[in-house]
Amino acid sequence: MELTSVRGREYNVTPLMPRGQNRQSRYDAVQRSVRLDRALDRFIGDMARRNFTPRSRDAYYRHLSRLFDHLPADATVAHVTPDAIRTCLDGWADASANTRYKVDSMFRAFSRWLYVNDLADRNPMDRIPRPKRTPPDEVPLRAISGADVRRLFDTCRTTREFLCLATIAYLGSRRGAASQLRWRDVDLDGGWATLNEKGGRVHVVALPNPYLALLRELIRAGEVTPDPDEYVVPMAREQRRSGNRDDRVIWRIVKDLGKRAGVPQVFPHALRHAFSVRFLEQHPGEIEALQRLLGHARMETTQRYLRAMEHQRLLDRVRDLSWDTRFEDKPLKARTGFEPVYEALQASA
Repeated sequence: MELTSVRGREYNVTPLMPRGQNRQSRYDAVQRSVRLDRALDRFIGDMARRNFTPRSRDAYYRHLSRLFDHLPADATVAHVTPDAIRTCLDGWADASANTRYKVDSMFRAFSRWLYVNDLADRNPMDRIPRPKRTPPDEVPLRAISGADVRRLFDTCRTTREFLCLATIAYLGSRRGAASQLRWRDVDLDGGWATLNEKGGRVHVVALPNPYLALLRELIRAGEVTPDPDEYVVPMAREQRRSGNRDDRVIWRIVKDLGKRAGVPQVFPHALRHAFSVRFLEQHPGEIEALQRLLGHARMETTQRYLRAMEHQRLLDRVRDLSWDTRFEDKPLKARTGFEPVYEALQASA
């Protein structure tokens, strides 16, 4: 113990390391003294200061807390060894490639944070190889056709459902931005809207004329009240907690519409893709404009939609393939569900 005087008051202070210790001994002393749960709390706090969303912080905390299942109850940062991390990551061995990559990134961020903040003498994941990630071009985009979108609109029964679908279909917004959009963010006179995107980014978009006319008509008819603090997509019931609502409300509305319309593969992001395809069909080649509309930081992300559209167009070229056989002019159907089709054709030839 040492007696330290601060502004006239004396405090007993335990030094972090004895004077004269070398660098390695200093790290050893720190690692033995800092509990892992306190280090994890500090890491999550730093994430908040870097504008990570509450959902992201919660995901990091849930995944990183799995470390405690493989460590002693009084674990310190010294217990975060490469072997401990490997054992923990093995819990996701049967998950998809992208899930393993995502979890690995979380552990790497925490390990790097320990090293940068002098809580570890080296990054414990430096020698752990990264899992392979599925290339973006090989990840299938959840797409729906223009006919599917029209069926979804025909299925809407309430103003809430109609505004939810229209906001995503006309603005191409993410579900988080659609859920947080309030009337104070909408300029009905100028035809603009301010979207609060992920990562704390603010994105200003122009309102398409049909969507702007829709909003004005709903206000005129008294279906909605443009109170500045109210959401554009109305709440089903009064919000009990403070802050922005959970964006899963948008996901549930879209999924309910999909079930009712017979479009089970619809998701909010599928509507975002449909918006991209529709825009490129009406404005060919304007990929940079689409990038700004979608709020993508990188052009490569936007080009995924263009490549998917081009891929579908190339696949459609096979539809006019013909062998000029006699069966093409007279298509026949097998007599039973289990009889080979070619036997039915031969029997009727």
